[in-house]
Amino acid sequence: LFKTKSGLQYIDVVEGTGPSPQYGNFVTISYKAYIKLPDVSGKPPSKLDEFDSDEGYLVKHGNGRTIPGLDEGLHTLRVGGKRRIIIPPKLGYVASGLGPIPVGPYGRWKLNRLLDRMVDLKGGNVVMDVEMKGVVEDEADQGYYGDESLTPEEFNILRGNIEGSQQKARETKQ
Repeated sequence: LFKTKSGLQYIDVVEGTGPSPQYGNFVTISYKAYIKLPDVSGKPPSKLDEFDSDEGYLVKHGNGRTIPGLDEGLHTLRVGGKRRIIIPPKLGYVASGLGPIPVGPYGRWKLNRLLDRMVDLKGGNVVMDVEMKGVVEDEADQGYYGDESLTPEEFNILRGNIEGSQQKARETKQ
């Protein structure tokens, strides 16, 4: 079990051998989505309650249209890999319109009922079993999804430029 700084947890069930997605890539996954409610004292432990599944879900990685925990969990998953992602509430369905959303009305009703139950119980997680099917570069992507860190040299150049601009601005005001 691996836990990230954000609180996301995942377990790699199968290591993939293909590439990992970069921000801005189109990603195809298959998944099963569940809600795991917290255990309540005096009652049997809660089990995973499935609310959705899809064999060919296509999403643009990093565009902000999926629940944040799924986006984070996909970032290091390689094509061919399978992973169970345990998503804490703060990285789950935190805003309307975030996907994946069940296609049919019954699935949406079930998801809303389970999310309301999470709120009532003040806890729980979204759990997703995901398989990375493919990663495709978006030819129309304009490069807004920077995925690489600056080198120390680039950072120092950037810092120098900013400090120089600030110094010029101060001198101009005087």
